[in-house]
Order: sequence, then C-alpha cells, then structure tokens
Amino acid sequence: MMLDALIFDFDGVVVDSEPVHLRCFRAVLAKRGIGLATQDYYSKYLGFDDHDCFAAVMAANARQADENEIHVMIAEKTALVQEAFARDIKPLPGAVELMAQARGGGVAVAVCSGALRDEISLAGRTVGATQHVQVLVAAQDVRHGKPDPEGYLLAMRLLGQKTGKAVRADHCWVLEDSPAGIAAAHAAGCRVLAITNSYPSAELKEADRVVASLAQVNLEQLGVK
Repeated sequence: MMLDALIFDFDGVVVDSEPVHLRCFRAVLAKRGIGLATQDYYSKYLGFDDHDCFAAVMAANARQADENEIHVMIAEKTALVQEAFARDIKPLPGAVELMAQARGGGVAVAVCSGALRDEISLAGRTVGATQHVQVLVAAQDVRHGKPDPEGYLLAMRLLGQKTGKAVRADHCWVLEDSPAGIAAAHAAGCRVLAITNSYPSAELKEADRVVASLAQVNLEQLGVK
C-alpha cells in the first residue's frame, strides 16, 4: 500500500491526557452539582468534543443547559486543562517517534482531535510532537465532532493543500483510541489503526488493526518500505 498520510487523534493516542480531561470535566460539573463516573466517561463520552460531552452529560442528568452555559463550562475546563498540561503531560509510547519516522519517510502527518486547539498546541509542544505535525484540525475547526467524518475529511484536504500532493483516503492510516474515532475515520474512507490506551481491544474491533502500543508500529508495517 502506498501511504500518503498518517492522521493522529491526539488525546489517548499522542499524549496520556484522558485522565486529565476526566478530572477537569468532573471539576466543572461538580460546581453544578453533577457527578461523572469514570465508567460513564470512558463508555459514553470519550471521543466527544467538550461541547458535545457537556451537552450529553447535562441531558443525561435531566438538566437544561443553553449554549451560553455550555460555552462557560468549556472555558472553565479549558483553563483547568491548560494548567494541568503546563505542569505535567507525558507522551504515549511510540507516538512522537512514529510521527518523526513518517516525516522522515516522506509521509504527511496531521492531527485530528476533538480537543481545543490551544490545548493540543500546548501539550504538543510539551511532548515534542508539534514540529512533526503539518496540519492540525481541532474542535473549533468543524461543525460536527466524531463520529462524524468531517474532521478527517478536512485534515486530508488541508494536507493536500499544504503538501501540494493529492491525499487519498484509501492511502491514509488514522490512529485512534475510541469507537467514535474509528467510525469517523472509516466514514472518511481511511484505514484505522486502533491503540488500546483507552478501550480494550474487544471494543475497538471495527478497526483494521489493533495494537497495545504505537511502540510496536513502524512505517514498513503500514505499507512504506
């Protein structure tokens, strides 16, 4: 297989940030008298962007939240996340190394995430990923979050503009850690490599391949020799 691009989800794929996001979601919701169980977060909401997560949790608790209130909650959470990322955020094994290997092998690299741009940029700089990423698609760049394919379609289009080369969906691998992300990537026409950082392999079975760590993956295995 000819490989045009690798497109990485960010949280739970490049950085070990899902526990941070859960902690910050909980802090914001607790101010409004709402709890968020770990199991519920990972089984129902992981893969959602902040807006959709807050809206879904509020609805699940029979609470009304207009768009203004949701935006206030997003701002509160963003401040908490940025503070946490500035203190301590770690890369997940193999992710940054695979990005560097891809760029060195002439393969385009993008990030497509439901997180906010500032959060991704801060964490990306901290773990040394930013220098390898040619295109970043964040929550505010799309109208519909995962499992909608909009983000991945946009990432491929922007990579084509950036590199001046056609980026074919069937020549792209997307690296994901959630069922919603897998569905989005497949709907965009891409192949999906899932990593069991957030879900067990049984819940990622729709992916084309599942691994325990990106440290196990190299370009040759993805079709570049």
